[in-house]
Amino acid sequence: MFFSIKEIFNKKFGKRKDGLNFRRRRRKFDFDKAKYVGIFALQLAAVILLAYGIVLAFGKQVECSNASMEPTYQTSDKLLINTVAYKLSKPSTGDVIAFKPKSNVNASYSVKRIIGLPGDTIYINNGRIYINDELYKENLEVERIENPGIAASPVELMEDQYFVLGDNRNSSEDSRYESVGFVASEDILGKVWMRYPF
Repeated sequence: MFFSIKEIFNKKFGKRKDGLNFRRRRRKFDFDKAKYVGIFALQLAAVILLAYGIVLAFGKQVECSNASMEPTYQTSDKLLINTVAYKLSKPSTGDVIAFKPKSNVNASYSVKRIIGLPGDTIYINNGRIYINDELYKENLEVERIENPGIAASPVELMEDQYFVLGDNRNSSEDSRYESVGFVASEDILGKVWMRYPF
């Protein structure tokens, strides 16, 4: 009796179930898992970008380096600055801002309150502030100004100039003095919105 080579091989070694099979089925790609991983990666990237944007916009920190803003802010208070506030709107009277005096990039940021806006005429007489010939009404209790500086006679603000004062009016270097002068919008870092820690 004759046997084929295939039969002899099967008798000697048995039929291997795990033998080579070039027609093995390919693994099916799991689209649901890939979709889940993709959505998770996108959400993670969005959260990181959002956190980075919030820190850039609201997390800039400036230290109140002197007593010029007392009692509103104390010396060494750390203040958080909203750096996008004036990209969406213009500064208003009464806003407390952080800025570089005289465009001096090497100077530390100064913190003061905006009193006069572009086009306003500022005049300090008998310790009181007049804006466009009207008495400026303070929203907080402050001392009468002893030294009016350059505002002893009326000064008119040009386009893009702001007149700033410290809340501690008699212990503040501000727009009354040549060392600070009027503040240009390009020198404003942003609006003070919170003391840190809270």
